[in-house]
Amino acid sequence: MHELVLRLPESLVEAVSEALVDELEALSVSVADADAGTDAEQALFGEPGMPVPREGWQRSDVTALFANEAEATEAATLLLAQDWAADMSVLALREVADQDWVRLTQSQFAPVEVTPSFWIVPSWHEAPAAARTVIRLDPGLAFGTGTHNCLGIHLAKRELRIVVEEFLARFRNIRIKPGEKRRYHTGRTFGMEYLPLVWDKV
Repeated sequence: MHELVLRLPESLVEAVSEALVDELEALSVSVADADAGTDAEQALFGEPGMPVPREGWQRSDVTALFANEAEATEAATLLLAQDWAADMSVLALREVADQDWVRLTQSQFAPVEVTPSFWIVPSWHEAPAAARTVIRLDPGLAFGTGTHNCLGIHLAKRELRIVVEEFLARFRNIRIKPGEKRRYHTGRTFGMEYLPLVWDKV
């Protein structure tokens, strides 16, 4: 496989990315901030289901993966020949060495210490000797490919259950304070904004 790396302004990111995939047979396309790691780096945040804030960075690096060198070369040649390509440049056209991509992905994930005796451990790692409680949890590959649950959701649910159980063991007759009303907030998220409670101690 070969990858083609282009530098272009934000105004060209969407059109070039679509052309690479739809017309020039790129296997994948990614966009990164050309100024990442410098004082000029810009953060872009987006939410699922919401419009993207911007199509790219003021100076964007677009990396396209191709099955072979000929396809990558042809894509670069055709793009640079366009009238609107004056502000675009080719940074690299290089071979991507074949690797064991599964092992490479796995190498990024090490056991996570929750407490000295409680660890979250991927199946390809041995649990630390001090671990008395171990959750075997393999990171997924859903990011960028579709809907996914956060890997920490299982731990969060367990923690929440402990909190509720301990709270209910100490308090009874939990109720909204007389004369008060609960308030919600809605929008991109939905949740309780104001919940005045009173209770009786056990």
